[in-house]
Parts: sequence; C-alpha cells; structure tokens
Amino acid sequence: MTGARAATAVDPAAITDPLGLPAQPPVRLLTAWYADRRPDDLAAHLRRHGPVPRVDADDLIAEVDAAGLRGRGGAGFPTATKLRAVVAAGRRPGRPGRRHAVVVANGCEGEPASHKDAALLHCAPHLVLDGIALAVRATGAGTAYLCVHAGSANVGTLREQVTARHDPVPVRVVEVPARYIASEASALVQYLSGGPALPTSTLPRAAERGVGRAPTLVDNVETLAHLALIARHGADWFRAIGSPELPGTLLVTIGGAVRRPGVVEVAAGTPVRAVLDLAGGPTEPVQALLNRARPVDPPPRHRHRPGGPVTTPTVRPASPTARCASSPATWTGT
Repeated sequence: MTGARAATAVDPAAITDPLGLPAQPPVRLLTAWYADRRPDDLAAHLRRHGPVPRVDADDLIAEVDAAGLRGRGGAGFPTATKLRAVVAAGRRPGRPGRRHAVVVANGCEGEPASHKDAALLHCAPHLVLDGIALAVRATGAGTAYLCVHAGSANVGTLREQVTARHDPVPVRVVEVPARYIASEASALVQYLSGGPALPTSTLPRAAERGVGRAPTLVDNVETLAHLALIARHGADWFRAIGSPELPGTLLVTIGGAVRRPGVVEVAAGTPVRAVLDLAGGPTEPVQALLNRARPVDPPPRHRHRPGGPVTTPTVRPASPTARCASSPATWTGT
C-alpha cells in the first residue's frame, strides 16, 4: 500500500522473548518487546509504527484479501471474507432495525494451554487497538469491544492505553467470565447483548445479526494486530514469509515436556522441531504432540510428524512421565 513504513530492524542475536528464548527472525508483532524489553505505550508505539493509516475501507479490505490473512483464533477463516460479510449486512436495503456494525476483539484466550494473546496484549496493545480502529473503519462500525477474561492481569493497563488514545469509536474493555466456552464467538455476542456467556447455535451468524442484533465482526486480537501491520506495509510484505496457505507469522505457546516453556513468534510453516528447539528442546523422549486450534490443516505428509509445519498457536509435546496438563506453559511478561 502507498505510504508504507519500513519494518523495524531487530538483531536476532541480541534479543530474547519474554521467557528468555531466542527470537527467530522475522519478528513482527513482538518487535517492541524484543527491541526494548518493555511494552510500547502510545508514544513509543507511534515512534515505532506511526499513526493508524488513513485508508479507504474498500481498499483496506482488498489489501487484507490480497495478503491472505486468516484468523489466528482457531478457525482460520479468511479475514477479508468476514469483513465483507459485515459490510454487506450493514448495507442490505430494507433490513429491519438497521444499526451500525459492531467490532469485537476476542482476547479471552479460553484455551487453557494458550498464552499467546496475553503476551500480545501486554507487549503490543496498540497494534491490537490499531487493528480494532481499522476494522471499525472497514465495517462502518459504531461500537467496538475488547474482550478479556475476568481477572486478566492486562485489564488495568489496557483501559489506561485505551484512554490515552483518541479513536473516533472508543474501545470498551469488557471482562468476560473466565470459562473456556465463554470465549467462543457466539458466547461473546450473547454476553455483550446482555445474556449469559454461553455459545448458541441459532442462525443467522454474527456477521448478519450479532451484538444488539447489529452486524458484528468477531476477530481474535492477533488477527487484528496483523491487520494493523498489513495496512501499513501491504500485502506483498505480509506474504514475504509464511506459507502460501497461511502467510505471515504466528504467535505460538510452547509447553509440556520442554525445558523452557513460553510464547514465541515464528513464520507460519516453521517445522515443529525448530519450534521445540526454541524452547530448549524436549526434556524427555517425545511420545506425542498436541497441536491445538490448528487454523489450516497441513498437507497429509506432515500430519502426526514432529518435523511438520507449525500452523497452530499451541504446541505441547508429551512424554510418558510428563503430562501436558502437569506442566502448563506460562507467560509472566518479565
């Protein structure tokens, strides 16, 4: 896209991730943490990334489509398709109770083994907030929510960072009950509409009729952070790493039978063996790998192989004496 800023250079030999693991280039979402060992406040974020780009809504969606951005929350649905569905629902003539669209950023991270969204919200909250602002612009939304689980350590800081901004549609930080099912998209829609935080199977989908019966975009916070970078650097830049099916980088939580569990950023398609090496390698012979919330199925030749590509935000090797649940990956932001 025009006016794209050069990505911040990071020396991979001189940086570590939040738990002391070596960074693997390229680093995109966690650049601030790797470069300075602290989260970016708004002033530092603006120095590093510049302001939210002024881009036409249709042009933004087209760029996201060209970039091949897929959701990073688990389902891997094409982000541009979701944006267009919300826009189309809002423009549909004669729709009763016509209302502005709603944007919901899902940072609840209900998967017990995953900590990648917490790491992102701590290290780069303004990339997420930029992504929300751009999604608001793309969909014409009049309301925006950032949902996190009740009791999250990031809640206070996130509210401070939101207050420091002057977005046309202010983001409301909402604490959702800290239950696994409460972070499912339909559960969030129902909760924000005044109901219980429980999934529903009732049609139509959120894009058609979501929060308050308005067209609603529900996207994972990592997805929205990537959207913010695509708006700055363009589709070709985003596709320069990763795989054709899943371009870009992934935040991956590594836990289980490894020496140093933590959160790392890697190019999509990085071999699982290489990701395990970032965590110091297995502590015992690996008997199985639990890959959770896989956005895109890998080719058949890679399935059930430790050396296959990473397409999932959680990797947990298991050994006969080290159960996955007994050694959870944790991330403290220190």
